[in-house]
Amino acid sequence: MTSMVVVEGDVLVFEPMFGQRQLVLEEPAMMPGSGEATIEQRRICIVGDEKRVQWQAQYFIPGYTPGMGIVSIETLDSSQMAPCVTSGAPLILMGQRFVARFTPTVPATLSAPPNTPDTLAPSMGRGQFMSQQTLVSAA
Repeated sequence: MTSMVVVEGDVLVFEPMFGQRQLVLEEPAMMPGSGEATIEQRRICIVGDEKRVQWQAQYFIPGYTPGMGIVSIETLDSSQMAPCVTSGAPLILMGQRFVARFTPTVPATLSAPPNTPDTLAPSMGRGQFMSQQTLVSAA
């Protein structure tokens, strides 16, 4: 089955729940591209580009004051990678959903005494690419 090739500027959509934490990104999450080829004057995304970016997010837990943290892509799904015939680096495809990680940097704090902070342990969630180009797909 084929899937659209992800290019620089494509948007990532994260599911809001990472365990008990509900995330809201500070700004839209967009992919960088470092591939040699371009589609509509935008570089293609290759495996490894997903590791170059992180996004700031505020998070909420019922009964706690909000906290802050970083969202990143932990692992691409196998449906999101295709061998590239020109450069050797696998292309990133829209595919299914990837695994994402949220790491708190400023913990949410319990509103009532004893004002206990949330743990700084990471929590996992999911996300997907939203490809804006419709010209090139791969399997």
